[in-house]
Amino acid sequence: MPLYSPSHRNHAGRSSHTTRCLALGLCLTAGLTLSACGPAHKGQLTVEPVRASAGSSDDSSQTPSAKPSPSTSATPSASASATAWSAPSVTITSEDTSVWTHDDGRIKKDSAGPNGTIDGYTVNDNAACFGFISSEAEERYYTLRGVGDDVQSQAALRSQQTIFSGYQTTQGPTAIEAVRDDNGTFPGYEETFSVTANFADAPNTPMDGYRFDRRVGDAGFEMEVMLLCPQGSLIGLDQWHTILSGIRLQGIDAGPM
Repeated sequence: MPLYSPSHRNHAGRSSHTTRCLALGLCLTAGLTLSACGPAHKGQLTVEPVRASAGSSDDSSQTPSAKPSPSTSATPSASASATAWSAPSVTITSEDTSVWTHDDGRIKKDSAGPNGTIDGYTVNDNAACFGFISSEAEERYYTLRGVGDDVQSQAALRSQQTIFSGYQTTQGPTAIEAVRDDNGTFPGYEETFSVTANFADAPNTPMDGYRFDRRVGDAGFEMEVMLLCPQGSLIGLDQWHTILSGIRLQGIDAGPM
């Protein structure tokens, strides 16, 4: 299973205001405690949000039948309380493990930052398929609320990870209401993509995947879901939608985009 690390994104097609970075880095730093590298092995998934100025406009953040996965909460930081904005307390739970299963052995929990969360998952029927659910609360999203959640959420989908090359959207972006929040749904955008992932021990590895993004400007909050499979083994869209439908957010009512 690949050692996967979303920590410093590049932004393809972003506006001049785009400043946020989130990267996927595989076995790139010796300080990471990794078990192995490459698509046949299990590894580490880390998120290291890079703080951007409040003047940024479109950027992106990050990467939930049976027993629910452990809940993860994003809670306010001390610095946020000194401003007009305060980070919301949002709990994200995966309540359907029929397609993928929570697997924190692949991630570094402390990499998400003071107002962020990251949880890793492995597809039950194909251990080579893996992904994550991540969230982030940032004042800059709140500052940019005037541009609209629709614009901010689509901007999030335009970002790419630094270990990706040849990223191509094969379907979408498409508006979808599958994830649930306090008022029923947490609308967002999804897309299907293909990409070459340059893992440290497996360069030029063709991968297919799905991703979902929603940014809520009024709350200064974003959630991303991503799933990757070796090319030719991507799970079906119905299974992807089962994953999304099993994710529940408590503590937020996103409203329409």
